Amino acid sequence: MGTRIVLVEPSHPGNIGSVARAMGNMGFSDLYLVRPVDHLVEEARVRSSGNESILAQATVCDRFSEAIGDSTFVVGTSARIRTVGWPTLSPREAMREIAKRTRSEQQCAIVFGPERTGLENRHIDQCNVLIRIPVDDKAPSINLAGAVLIVLYELRLMLNEGSDGSPKPTSREKNEIVATNDQIEGFFAHLQNTMESTGFIAESPRDVLMRKIRRIFLRPGLTVDEVNILRGILTAVGNNNQTNHPSKQ
Repeated sequence: MGTRIVLVEPSHPGNIGSVARAMGNMGFSDLYLVRPVDHLVEEARVRSSGNESILAQATVCDRFSEAIGDSTFVVGTSARIRTVGWPTLSPREAMREIAKRTRSEQQCAIVFGPERTGLENRHIDQCNVLIRIPVDDKAPSINLAGAVLIVLYELRLMLNEGSDGSPKPTSREKNEIVATNDQIEGFFAHLQNTMESTGFIAESPRDVLMRKIRRIFLRPGLTVDEVNILRGILTAVGNNNQTNHPSKQ
C-alpha cells in the first residue's frame, strides 16, 4: 500500500516521461495511466531521464474507476474554481493526510487530468478532496510534471520528516477498515437506485443532487462497516417500498 500517481488521458508522451522523472526524483514509482498516448516511445523514455522503469511498469487502464478502485483516499488536482463546491486543501494539507494514511497502510491516489482541460466533473465526483497549487494569477498555468513534482515534494517532506502532525490512531481506529473507492461507489449506485425507486428524485436534477450528496459521504475515512450499515438501511427502505407497492415488482 502507498501512493500512486494517476494521469487521466495524458496527450503527450514527453509529458508522461517528465512525470516519471519527477516521480523518480521524489522516490515514487507507482504510475497509473488512463487511456494514454503511447508512453513507451523514445521521447517519453528520453524525458524520463533514467526512470524508464517507471514507464515500463506503469499500469494502463481503460476506465478511471480501474485506476482508483482500491484506493481509500483519492486526491484530485484542479487549476480552476469549480461551480459546484468541493472540499479543497492546499498541497501541504492534502499530503499531510496522505502521509497519515500511508502509515496506516492505506492505498492513496493523486489524480491529474488531461493537460489542456484538467479533470472533468465526473472524475472529481470520485475524489475525496481537491488540491489547488497557489500560483500567481498572472501566470496560473503549470505543466503536468511541474505539478506532480510540487505535490510529491510536499509528500516526501511529510513522510521523511514525520511531520504530518497527526495523533496516533486509537485502538478503535486500528481495528477499522477504511472503505475503498469501489465500495463507496457501490453505495452511491445503491443510494441512487433507492432514491429513484422511491420517487425521491426525478430524472432532470439527478446529477446535481447526486453531486451534492457525494460531498456528504466522500469526506475522508468512511469505513467498510459504515458503508455496510448505510447499504443495509437502503435495502430495508427498498424492501419496504416493494411491499407497499407490489405492482412495481
